[in-house]
Formats: sequence, structure tokens, C-alpha cells
Amino acid sequence: MGETLQGSATMPQPQPLSASHIGSFAYLTVKDRLPVILTRVVDYLYREKDSLGNNYGKAAREDCKKVIGRCSQLKNEMQTNKDLLPLQAHPDPSYPYDDANIWNRYLENYIRVTGVAPKWFTAPWLYVECYMYTRIHESLYLCNVLKDFDPFMDQKRNALIDSKEAIEALAVHVLSLCGRISTFSQEQLKQHVIKLIEISLWGNRCDLSISGGADKSQDSDVLLLLDKLQSKILVNNSESLWQLLVALPEDQRDIVLVLDNAGFELVTDLCLLAFLTEAGFVTSLTVHPKIRPWFVSDTTHSDLTWTIEKLRETGGSAGVLASKWQSYISNGRWKIVNNKFWTLCHDFADMKEIDPELYSQLSKSSLIIFKGDLNYRKLTGDLDWPTTTSLEHTLRGFCPAPVLAIRTAKGGPVVGLAPGVSERTAAVTHDWNISGEYGMIQLCTFS
Repeated sequence: MGETLQGSATMPQPQPLSASHIGSFAYLTVKDRLPVILTRVVDYLYREKDSLGNNYGKAAREDCKKVIGRCSQLKNEMQTNKDLLPLQAHPDPSYPYDDANIWNRYLENYIRVTGVAPKWFTAPWLYVECYMYTRIHESLYLCNVLKDFDPFMDQKRNALIDSKEAIEALAVHVLSLCGRISTFSQEQLKQHVIKLIEISLWGNRCDLSISGGADKSQDSDVLLLLDKLQSKILVNNSESLWQLLVALPEDQRDIVLVLDNAGFELVTDLCLLAFLTEAGFVTSLTVHPKIRPWFVSDTTHSDLTWTIEKLRETGGSAGVLASKWQSYISNGRWKIVNNKFWTLCHDFADMKEIDPELYSQLSKSSLIIFKGDLNYRKLTGDLDWPTTTSLEHTLRGFCPAPVLAIRTAKGGPVVGLAPGVSERTAAVTHDWNISGEYGMIQLCTFS
């Protein structure tokens, strides 16, 4: 970890966003949104403790009480701006994703560098928000029965089920495209790829952590909205992305997808990758989910497998498409890889130091797609960059392979904008950078 606690690069950089700025989105997140998320976890476990007891055994009821107590304590620590505490190691020494020592080293280094203990309203926002979800996970893995339980599981699954009509409409479209690939001209193929990238972008609006866990399903056919939403894309490097894809040698079409939200967004991502696979632009895909419940709606490995199975059971075009995804996984063209780096507080400029093996693996890919706000915050260090700063500059040396960032702006930095764009957008929508109304498709090739 760099001495600045903000990445390993040495170039001058702004301060990290934090809740110390009263009225900022970071402040409102720590003051309001995060306590609401903790309250929802507590309420859910209290309401479902009998059901969980029936499913997992009566010891689960006692586990519920323990988790409720730990999360209630965590909420009190947050609201009274207490010091962030060290994490307890996972009780199972064979657990492969125990990262308490990494978190505790970060905490120790923070105190050594700054001279003070990190507090909820003064430490970097990225750090404290990731820390909260890690503490939620700690409250579970210290249990006997519920150690692997996901308290956000029902919310994520309901979000998918409530989006079934939009998913079916998208599946009909994608299957039709896949069946006609051989008939498309190069220009037609390009336009279909770009449309599916835009669909993946707008799928990112369905983020449960932003709404505090309230319903964020997709209840309309996103295909009908694309033309209207075109002007809302503030940076659109789709043309450059297309040029990159068509220039890739046939033996170097290895794509990495670092996932964001489960539910409708996950479906849009898999639709995009399925079409790219069928069209021959992807020969190998590596998908990175989260290894623990994370930011309410982030996709875990079990979310991914459940989504595919649920859609296969549902039938229709969505079921056919889900079977296609499963076949890619079964035959090895798509690989699912778990790595604990994605659920640390470190931003990606620290990856070479914290997880050099992961950085080396990513360096072998032809393109890395990062979905969503949290990945964007970690790409840019969650620093207070001017909006006209280039994306490449904000990456601070993170350059294993070409990077494609796809997100709707729901908090954190926005970079890579042309001069005047942020001012003109703010004049139309004052909360443009947190509302999810505006999106970015940004490619960095480091050339």
C-alpha cells in the first residue's frame, strides 16, 4: 500500500472523497444511506428468523440474534463517528478468502501515515463504505450456521423476478441477432454491438445499494428507450471499442468482465458477451463476481449460477439464452473466477502490490470490462478529480490491458469529459453525477 493510502502511483493527485464535506454525496451516504442498509439487514433477519430456523435448524435463530446485535453495534459506531476497528479472522483456517489481515494492515498503515485512527466521517469514503460491507460479512462468518448466508439474497432475486418482462424482451432480441449473424454486413454488426453495449450501460441503473435496498427492477423494454437515452451518454467510446474488437487477432480475443449488479444488469452483461462470443469477437471470457455479499446488489458466484438456473426454469427465450450461457461455462469458453481483491478497500492502482498474480492474469487479456460505479471509483481511486481529467491519468499506472469502463453516474468521480460538459449537464440536472440518468462508455488503450 502506498504511503498516501490512495494508490501506488507517485503523480500529484487530489484528495479522496470523504464524508468530512458536509452536504456531499459521501456525507449523505455515511449519514443516511448506509444506516438504512444496516437497518434493512437487521429488520430482515428479525422478520425471517423463524423461517431461517426452519431451513437451517434452530441454531440459525441464535445466529440471527448475534448478527442483529453486531449490525446494530456497527450502525451505532457509524452514527457516532467511532474509530474503525480491526477485523476478526475467519474462524476456519482453511477458508480461502480470509482477508482480515489485509484489512488490518491497511488500518495500521492508515494510523501510521496519518497519525490518527480512521473514523466514519473523516476517512476516505471508499474505505469506510467497503469496510461496512466487510463488517456485515464478519458478523455472519463468525456464526455457526449462517456463516455463508447472504442477507441481500432475497432482494437480488426479487429484482430479477420483477424484471422478467424486460428480460424476455431482451432475450428475444438477442436470440434473433445470434441467429442472423452470418447475414449481417460489417456495419450492421457494429451497430448491433454498440446497441448491446448501451443496453449493458443502462442496465447499470438497477443498483440496490443506491436505493438503500428498495426495489430497482427494470419494468420496461430497454430497447425502446435507447434512442431517447442517447443524449445522456456523456462519453461514448463505442466506435473506438469496435475498432479494437475488429483488430484483435483470432488467437488474442480473451475478454475479462468484472461484474457489478445482479438482476437485470447481470442479464444485460451476459447478453452482450453472448453476442460477442457468437460473433467470434470473444474466444475466451473470464467473469469475476464478488466473493461475499457486497454493496447490496453486487453479483456473487451463487447469484450468477442462480440467475442462469432461474431463467432456464422460466423458459421462453430467456430460458433458451440462459442455456446458451450455461453451455459456454460447461465447455470452458466462459470461466468464473473468484478473487478476494475485488472486495478489499484498495483501489486498482494498488493491485500490482497487493495481488501481483491477479494483475499478471489480467495482463494476458485483450480487454477488461469494468461495470458500474464501485469499479469506476476503484479505477480512479475515488479521488476528487476535475471532470476534464483523462481516464488514463486517473488510473495512476493501472494498465494491465485495455480498460473499458461502463457505468451510469450514481456517485464518485466522473472523469474524461470534454470542457463545459459537466457545467451544461448540471444546468439541466443539478444532481447529474449521482442520479443514474447519465452514463459513460470509456475506453483506455494506453496507446
